[in-house]
Amino acid sequence: MFKHSFFYRYLSPYAGRLLLNAFLRVLSAVFTMVLLLGVAPVLSLLFGRMDAAGADGGTAVVEGTGMRDALSETVIQAAGQWVKGLVTEYGHATALGIVCAVLFGLYFLKNLFAYLGLYLFTPIRNNVVARMRNDLFERLMVLPLSFFAVQQKGDLISRISNDVQEIDESVLKQVQQVLTDLAMVILLVAGLFMISTRLSLVVLAILPITGFATGFFSKTLRRSSPKQQASQGRLVTQTEESIEGVKTLRSYNTVPFSIARFKAESQLFYKLKVKVLRRVDLGSPVSEVIGTLAVVCILVAGGYFILTGRGGLSPEGFITYLLTMTMILQPAKNLTTAYYGIQRGKGSVRRVKEILFADEVIMEAERPVGIAAFGEAVEWRDVSFRYGDTEALSHIDLRISKGKYVAIVGPSGGGKSTLINMIPRFYDVTAGEVLIDGRNIKEYRIDDVRRLSALVSQDTVLFNDTIYNNILLGNRQATAEEVYRAAEEANAMDFINACEHGFDTLIGDGGSKLSGGQRQRLGIARALLKNAPILILDEASSALDTESESMIQQALERQTGARDRTIISVAHRLSTIQHADEIIVVDKGRIVERGTHEALFRAGGLYTKLCKMQQVE
Repeated sequence: MFKHSFFYRYLSPYAGRLLLNAFLRVLSAVFTMVLLLGVAPVLSLLFGRMDAAGADGGTAVVEGTGMRDALSETVIQAAGQWVKGLVTEYGHATALGIVCAVLFGLYFLKNLFAYLGLYLFTPIRNNVVARMRNDLFERLMVLPLSFFAVQQKGDLISRISNDVQEIDESVLKQVQQVLTDLAMVILLVAGLFMISTRLSLVVLAILPITGFATGFFSKTLRRSSPKQQASQGRLVTQTEESIEGVKTLRSYNTVPFSIARFKAESQLFYKLKVKVLRRVDLGSPVSEVIGTLAVVCILVAGGYFILTGRGGLSPEGFITYLLTMTMILQPAKNLTTAYYGIQRGKGSVRRVKEILFADEVIMEAERPVGIAAFGEAVEWRDVSFRYGDTEALSHIDLRISKGKYVAIVGPSGGGKSTLINMIPRFYDVTAGEVLIDGRNIKEYRIDDVRRLSALVSQDTVLFNDTIYNNILLGNRQATAEEVYRAAEEANAMDFINACEHGFDTLIGDGGSKLSGGQRQRLGIARALLKNAPILILDEASSALDTESESMIQQALERQTGARDRTIISVAHRLSTIQHADEIIVVDKGRIVERGTHEALFRAGGLYTKLCKMQQVE
């Protein structure tokens, strides 16, 4: 059963340490029990019920108190005999000092083994959390784009940060506590039965009440906790979106609306948090009330046994029983609290599992074929694709030969970006097949396929690093000379040289210190540095001024000629693709026209209409 559980993959490497940890916890519990059971002989010594000759019943602690174990000599009997020997040899006062010193030693060993258990478990717990967070991040990096299309970015961030932390606090920390308290409770309960079986049966009669109360509150926690975590994820999303779009919010005077929306979600999170914490906090009083009820029942039953002389229970035995019972209350209370915490953490576990076990739509073949170079053509053969129930592409047939410059144009939402995103397998076809050099793209190794292409999108993603390192991302093994040449070919050298620190200039979060055109030129430079045989431009020049656009076009033409590079460009600005070898017009998921600029313009179809709208001749 445990092998199929969520935590098995994380805890199984530490099986040996966990067993040693459990052994140390048991040792700590054993010394606690011995410590408590050793109190009875001390009480007998103090109450004058034990003398050097064993007067007043001789073995009052052992036999006269009714504490004799039916199976064999118990810890209490052995302790009683040992204390009597000390009294005989050293007298009462010295014997008391020796016994107290031994009890202190037992208490020291109890805490030493408890600490050693914590010492072993702490690195295990933190390693599990680190591995879980790493697995989540790694999983997010390989999940298909369709997964992110239906997820909120802030919610995903909340899962990798807040939910993992909640699992640590609500589950792993509680497991650590349970290892200690469970062993303690089991052994102390065994000690109670050693002292008085009848009295212990009274205690067991109260346990169903505890189980009912615990089960009732845990159900409400399971329902409330996932709602709280989801609300926290929405708060992170709203914060991130508002910070990124603060200029837009101010320009449309919608800052008050954004604040009101955030406050409403914050209020909902506050209510859910209070609801969960109130139930968690209720666990401690409930367990204390139940514990007090148990003590009252013990006092009534124990008093009855002593006063009536039934059950063979002496006063010192009863005091030892009460002391043992009070020692059980705290670990029992901790177990109840831990159970509530684990129930609360189940919501976070479920949210983390949704990512770790999400369907990986883009799957690699069992025996993938390697591909080192692009040799002939990219081909879409009767390709169709759906986003859920929405058809984005329908029966596409297209072949792009190596070394060609092909442009894909058409109205927005026609399926142009979807078409090119199939080359690096960001999406897989719903029907038909995409081929590279005559072989289905699904048969190739995914990393090899993505190595064949470089993508520059309309929204260039840059990182809070230097200009040099952002370009170097295209090829981590590139030399400085190659980085400079890529920047020059992308017409980026002018603004780079104008920066105070040149290539070492920090560009801010997302390239916030650069203009839109400058960001896109860095994105193009990065793609050129990759030196992939297929260059994919998805509205890559949309933010460029006319002069930069012209120079980029000249650079792209050099790429196709000098390096035999294939360029596939999705464009809305038709002035940028007039010199393409072929223009593909896509509308409503279908190819409606294809040909050169001159031929399409003369045809008088959709392309001609688009050109006239943009005053392109």
